[in-house]
Amino acid sequence: MRRVSDHRSREAGFTLVELLIVIALIGLMAIIGYPALLQILNRIKLTGIARETAIFMQQARMEAVKRGGRAEVNYQKAADCSIGVPCMVAFADRDEDGAFTAGTDNLIAGPYPLPKGIRSWGPPDLAADGANAIVGWADDGPTYLSDGSVETAGAFRFRDAQGNFLEVRIEFRSTGKPVVQKWFGGTNWYENGEGGNRWTW
Repeated sequence: MRRVSDHRSREAGFTLVELLIVIALIGLMAIIGYPALLQILNRIKLTGIARETAIFMQQARMEAVKRGGRAEVNYQKAADCSIGVPCMVAFADRDEDGAFTAGTDNLIAGPYPLPKGIRSWGPPDLAADGANAIVGWADDGPTYLSDGSVETAGAFRFRDAQGNFLEVRIEFRSTGKPVVQKWFGGTNWYENGEGGNRWTW
């Protein structure tokens, strides 16, 4: 009887070697999967800020039409943003000075902070907030007029830590419709699937 119970106690559970092998396999799987996870997180952050900016533009356009005045979407550097980090803000520009003035202008949306690792950056700039980060707009973003059009066409550009660039562009002044495009080198920017160009990360 004693022999049977001793035999059973030796069969129950795992040995130390088996546990170490399982832990090593879990660690190896984590190491292999970590870069893919980082890539997914970067993609989510970059597409998220681009889509949120496009939504801000649509909200500003609706506000300009509804109120019969001017509305803007601006990129604000950390020093200018009320939350102390680079952010996007949409507002009804009551004093028509091209900048958000608390107490005078009506805040439509924001401030929306740029996610960690995402910068206002356009190729071929060597650093963030360069000359190609915002193109086409004299101020820090588009100005929507009461008929829903924008004063000038242009784009906001964003870069992630992996070197991927997205832009939120308004091509046609009359419609003010924003589109999100990815950079494919040179002067080539495409919407996902446009001309057979699928976004890769």
